[in-house]
Amino acid sequence: MKVALEQRMEAVFNRKALNLRQLKEVSGRGRQKQRFRVEKIAELSPEDFALISTRLDNYYRFLYESRESMYFDAGDQCFHCILITTAERKEGILVEAEGYAYVRYGAYIPDCRKLDLRQAEVMKEVTLSHDIPEEYWRTGERQKTGKGQER
Repeated sequence: MKVALEQRMEAVFNRKALNLRQLKEVSGRGRQKQRFRVEKIAELSPEDFALISTRLDNYYRFLYESRESMYFDAGDQCFHCILITTAERKEGILVEAEGYAYVRYGAYIPDCRKLDLRQAEVMKEVTLSHDIPEEYWRTGERQKTGKGQER
């Protein structure tokens, strides 16, 4: 079965959701959708996807290492995100961490197969490690990447 790709990708983003259930609830409430672009894809095992889905507020090394790929561009009103999903790419979670190592802004995607992901980089060997370098904790507030602008 061939799935038509969405031309204008939009989703409802939620700030500091704790789990996937909260993202699903927000997406169904008629809140305003915002544009997004998937910069990277983090393919997890089904078990790891289920685990991260219950702990979106935890700090993850793979988000830390990809923090420069996630930002909000005020000029074109677009979230630049990582898509967390499984190899089957059924449902997924969009993440814009805003320089942090946790899901600062997240959005639920019920069917990732409908997204145009041809330009997105697939991350290799993604694990749910919480081993964040000490410099992250010493800097206090995040360092801006320079790409995005404040909302």
